[in-house]
Amino acid sequence: MDFYYGKVSGNSSRVLFCLEEIGAPYTPHLLDTKAGENQTDAYKSVNPMGKIPSLTDGGVKLWESNAINWYLAEKFPAKKLIPDTPEGRAEVHRWLFFQIGHVTPACVPVFRSTNPKVIAFWGEAHAASAERGRKELARYLPVIEERLQGREWLADRFSIADIAMTPHLWCVRGGNFDFSPYPKLAAWLDRLTSRPAWKKAEQMIFS
Repeated sequence: MDFYYGKVSGNSSRVLFCLEEIGAPYTPHLLDTKAGENQTDAYKSVNPMGKIPSLTDGGVKLWESNAINWYLAEKFPAKKLIPDTPEGRAEVHRWLFFQIGHVTPACVPVFRSTNPKVIAFWGEAHAASAERGRKELARYLPVIEERLQGREWLADRFSIADIAMTPHLWCVRGGNFDFSPYPKLAAWLDRLTSRPAWKKAEQMIFS
């Protein structure tokens, strides 16, 4: 498998987290997004939008990080990163959609204006956008906090649902966001970011 990624990319780190959890063999290809390496015709034959990350596996060409991770979980079922039952799979899908539709859009303007590593790479977001993001997170983070009452993971066990949430919440935390109102969420994020697979993703993407 060939994995195409960029620096300071939460979406890239989401896929790398999954690849490392699975222990799948892959060849990494770092693209310099500032130099436009992701806009070449060669790369657009993999991802026609010229975005990162992407994954190829023989004749399979995939983009969108959660789609890639679902494919990896299906391809390596022994790792049990998605449940076996329809109910369990629906539960994971719900958290994936919640992440991409709500949590991430709220996180991005917050960490773009507070996280030093992100600001150094991408520039600073507008302060008004960051404030809107904080207001949205005040709606969404309690949902995760409530879900984690009496459980360690979003689904019945560690899954790609947890992987999906990790990068952008980690980026927000790196900007000194106050997670004290959400102790269960904070402990869950600590568990996630202490996993060796995340540590490898963090080192490759954000160092």
